[in-house]
Amino acid sequence: MSVLEEAVATMAEAGPADALFWTGAGISRGAPSCLPTGWQLTERAFAALFRPFTLDTVLAYHELLGWRRGSICPAEPARTRLPRLETALGAQQTPDLVGEILADVRGARPNPVHEFLAAHLHAGGHQLTANFDLCVERAHVERHGRSPLPGQIHHFHNAFSDGADPARLGATLARIERGFDDTDRAALVDRLRGPARRIVIVGYSGSDFFDVDVAVADLAPGALDGRTVHWVNHSSCAWHRPTPRPSTAVFGVEHGNRDGTLPALAGHLRRAGATVEFLCGPTTELLDGLATRWGFDRVPAPDLRPPRAVSIDVDDRRRLAATFLYFRAVGLVPEVRRLLAEEPDVPAEELILARSDLMWEEGRYADLRHWWRQQPRSLRRTERIGATLWVQGRLLPAYAWLTWQRRRVSDETELRVIAETEARVIEHMRLVPDLRWLGRHLGRRAARWLPEPRQRDGLHEFRRLADVSTSLRHATPATSRPESEAAETQEWFLEAGNVHAALSYQHRRLRDNHRVTTPVAELGRLYRAQQRRAEILGSTAASWRVLLLPRAGQVFTLREAVVGCAAVQFGAWHRVRLLGRVLLDRVRSRTRP
Repeated sequence: MSVLEEAVATMAEAGPADALFWTGAGISRGAPSCLPTGWQLTERAFAALFRPFTLDTVLAYHELLGWRRGSICPAEPARTRLPRLETALGAQQTPDLVGEILADVRGARPNPVHEFLAAHLHAGGHQLTANFDLCVERAHVERHGRSPLPGQIHHFHNAFSDGADPARLGATLARIERGFDDTDRAALVDRLRGPARRIVIVGYSGSDFFDVDVAVADLAPGALDGRTVHWVNHSSCAWHRPTPRPSTAVFGVEHGNRDGTLPALAGHLRRAGATVEFLCGPTTELLDGLATRWGFDRVPAPDLRPPRAVSIDVDDRRRLAATFLYFRAVGLVPEVRRLLAEEPDVPAEELILARSDLMWEEGRYADLRHWWRQQPRSLRRTERIGATLWVQGRLLPAYAWLTWQRRRVSDETELRVIAETEARVIEHMRLVPDLRWLGRHLGRRAARWLPEPRQRDGLHEFRRLADVSTSLRHATPATSRPESEAAETQEWFLEAGNVHAALSYQHRRLRDNHRVTTPVAELGRLYRAQQRRAEILGSTAASWRVLLLPRAGQVFTLREAVVGCAAVQFGAWHRVRLLGRVLLDRVRSRTRP
């Protein structure tokens, strides 16, 4: 029995009511639907909304940084990681443009795959879908004269129902980064834990990191016991079961789930008790086999045609503003610096934060603090003044300033912003010899006032607070922080497409993962690669921050350390700390084998 025949027999055995179908954009490619794939939709968005060559610029940075993603099927090679569509759509200041980009999705007509899925619903099955279109529902009405029963099909990112506001769709980062609300989470989980013992995933990439992955990861061990997930990865090659391969390295360090090139969602499903098997081959061949077994209409091979052209009128002024906001969102410092000189038409607060970020990356911390003192009083001004003291290594003034400000605020939002930076100061105290005793003492007390991380506060606030909270919990050398903690936060930012934030957490991974047994040659490779990546992203500060990593003095010369101290506006005492540690590292490297 071939792989295809065996898979069809296994899935069809208990009947359509015992199968939960989980679908994505791949099922809507064939005519007459002719909807774009995720990649085609990304190309459309960049061409319509941003300046020319913006997509090429982003891909070039990804390639230079070594950001590649592998494929489940061995026949498909690893390729440069594509930018996240939701991040690009979220850079628009005009929400209506999202609806225009998705215009052909609203009125799409069903194709034979949708007709198969409609027959599955009519036979008592249930479905989950990431799609915005209503093609399955339309196919059900056309064939059976009525809509599916309530709850039979759940669009977990909402859909283009009649008169629906495109802003409700899970199409922008702002909509998905906070995860599902309680209702949507319960709807997803209830269907996974429903009576169906087989879950068949077709046309779905598994890239809903911020909501679906989080909801499934929260399932208790054993919650999906007895269920089998058949994940069909469309491929033009002959049917086969792929073997997981080593994961693709990101920034020179292994990244992603521990199952190699498989989606992280697969690991979450397995931890919840499900058996997950992957299949590679032409999707419609498998659906046609199931249709034959279940008495449905046959499913022919898809008639693949180019997606319909969508015309959107966006003037140069709005393209400049959107491109500027997008480059800020993904942390491409050189591109932000270039476009800032053209005075993009964006809110004044965005321009202030952009100028602040550029001075930060240039390592002009003293200048930046003086600049912020000249700005009107605000929460961001208060936090940034304390942050510049912190990165200069002026830890006691930073702690005093931030503690005083935290105790004065009553608003919870302000408290969370200031508390996170104050916690960073305490974390840094534990790393310098002269304040280590104070940092450990304050770290143990921080649990009394440090707020709990909450995903509903947004990606940056949630993950930064979560990261520093776990760091302070490991307050002694006996409880050093696992390297996986920083890796998890780095993965969140990589999924959002923010390469600069991911680089910052790569620095933390190098610090947390340091072992005294690591050969100097290996340290040199890792540290200098980190420095090169910071230079690619235009950050002088990050390129010399590597001097703060463990045993950096065994990698960098004293001359390089002096150049780094001069290039970045560290405080005077912090420069003494840094150069002293470099000298000590070099002495130790000569006196110890």
